[in-house]
Amino acid sequence: MKLSIIVGILLALLSALPVRAGQQTIAVSIDEETKGGPDTKILTAVAEALNAGIMFRYAPFKRRLLMMEKGLVDMTCGILKRPEREAYIHYILPPYKKRSDTIFFVPKGKAGQIRQYEDLKTLKIGMVRGSKYFIRFDGDMALQKEEVHNDTGNFKKLLLGRLDAVIISECTGIHLIHKLGIAQAVEISPYRFSKKKSVYLGISKKSGLMDDIDRVEATIRLMINNGEIGRIIKAYYTDRNLPVPAF
Repeated sequence: MKLSIIVGILLALLSALPVRAGQQTIAVSIDEETKGGPDTKILTAVAEALNAGIMFRYAPFKRRLLMMEKGLVDMTCGILKRPEREAYIHYILPPYKKRSDTIFFVPKGKAGQIRQYEDLKTLKIGMVRGSKYFIRFDGDMALQKEEVHNDTGNFKKLLLGRLDAVIISECTGIHLIHKLGIAQAVEISPYRFSKKKSVYLGISKKSGLMDDIDRVEATIRLMINNGEIGRIIKAYYTDRNLPVPAF
């Protein structure tokens, strides 16, 4: 076997190892679709506040949760509290967002087809496998939900006419449609779920960060309470002349 191949394999194996206490770098998980977006900015700022380097590992949402469960990454953001997740995620209090509207994108000119929840019953709706949106939608087995690994796949299907709507958080949706260059081809329906929704930063309970969790939590809590994380979110959208989602 060539030396270059052996070195490549070793590097891949090393990059899959969890980061532990005492090291200068923390591993964080986000979706490839949100690369460079608000989540990237938030986690980078947190790492800087902790005087640590940062290593991004990209994966679909369901795999990100698995990586947190196994301790393959130290931290993630943009997660809701669910009992099954609390078994392996230490949630940082308070939530860094107290509102995260769930919206529905439809092809341009068809916003009127979703004015109330009942309008969803006749539509094919694209969602991301493993994601939770809101209780009524999540538990509604009568809806035609089509699951894919990521939101980009949903938008591609929407533009091909294979879906009627895509469900997504407002923050991610605004970022993504501009990143994909499809903002002129889609629009947001009038109906949205905008009940208070707490969104958290989370630490894997198998992470070495748990050995120093009091300092870690105090640092992040200060960034939340003094408005630093809120300013990061707002600046991301305003700097790009994008509408600022509710948070």
